[in-house]
Amino acid sequence: MTPGAQRLALSLATVVLAGLTAWLVTLSAQRDAAIRARAAKDFHHWMHEQLALTDAQHEALNPIEQAYQQEKEQLQKEITAAGGELAAAVRAGKSGSPEIEAALTRLNSAQARLQHATLAHFFAMKEHLDPAQSEKLLQWTHDSILAQ
Repeated sequence: MTPGAQRLALSLATVVLAGLTAWLVTLSAQRDAAIRARAAKDFHHWMHEQLALTDAQHEALNPIEQAYQQEKEQLQKEITAAGGELAAAVRAGKSGSPEIEAALTRLNSAQARLQHATLAHFFAMKEHLDPAQSEKLLQWTHDSILAQ
């Protein structure tokens, strides 16, 4: 193979690998978003079935739920945008490039803020539950974390 053909083959392989990596990152982000949406639905179903909330508790929890939902949606948009930036940086860059590192930092930061918000949400809800309900919520949260 001539040197020119080798360079062309190497360039083509690099482009294909970068494209595949970007596709896998995007696919993973989409799968994670679907899992999070299903988990949220499962949690609310579980909460209403297992905690036997009173009307007063529903009233107290509603603003907490709405505030968390808004914050969660915003953070999920940031996670999606950062995932897109990472995919683009992978496609355009090389391992360890400043663009990849910046996109990873942004993605990790948004994911960490979502985890913090989720835990704060659970502890805010706990304040409005009786001891038995509170224990069930803590156990569910504990088990959910271990299942990840």
